Amino acid sequence: MEIKQNTVFVYTLSSRKNMVQQCLRSIATLKQHVEPEKIKIFYTPPYDKEDEEALKDTGAEIIKKENQTEAFNVSRSLPESHYGEKINLCSLESENVVFLDCDTVIGNDIWEVIEGDFEFKARPGSADLENWEDLFEEHGEEYMDWMPNAGFLIFKNGLHQEIQDKWVRYVNSDLESQGKVNHHEQYALALAVSGHHTQPMTKKEHVFEWNNEKIPDANIYHIEQAAGSSIVNVAKNYLKKLKP
Repeated sequence: MEIKQNTVFVYTLSSRKNMVQQCLRSIATLKQHVEPEKIKIFYTPPYDKEDEEALKDTGAEIIKKENQTEAFNVSRSLPESHYGEKINLCSLESENVVFLDCDTVIGNDIWEVIEGDFEFKARPGSADLENWEDLFEEHGEEYMDWMPNAGFLIFKNGLHQEIQDKWVRYVNSDLESQGKVNHHEQYALALAVSGHHTQPMTKKEHVFEWNNEKIPDANIYHIEQAAGSSIVNVAKNYLKKLKP
């Protein structure tokens, strides 16, 4: 019971593309397990009055913030842009913070994933980790052998506040991309949480639907295509499957 009292749930978004529509859907599923007053939404530019009113109608707390970090390229095919800044969650006073991407849907009880002995929990991402160990050596951080996917994150025992300065510093640093998609924010997060008590999530706890994962009764379904994918690439991949 104590963990439920000391935990808040966080989204961060802007009025960009369809982020607000996705967030409204995600919150509707989250409210099956969590009271709306436990939900915080960091709303960053660009703003839209209609979007803001829709978000307020969820019952969640809306926290308007200016962008704090430099924009960066997620993919060579996309312009530099802000996608909503996760770093804002570090300012919350709650002992435990759960972050959810807008393109997530909550299935089974989310509290099952939050329970346990750890400070940080996430599902390992699918980045090219060829030079991964070098990244930690270069910055003098303890090696962490997996990159966290940042779509569903759990910080416990005040870790989000403890790592704030380090995470901000690394987010604003020139970190070399580890693959075709620049998971810059996730590289920075891995460097910031390394050395702490981390725990990887299972597939059932956080499903990556873009990996064609079909898992019944999962806790979180991450339903969007991977960051950096474009509709053109999705179409190309589909056409490839049609070839004999």
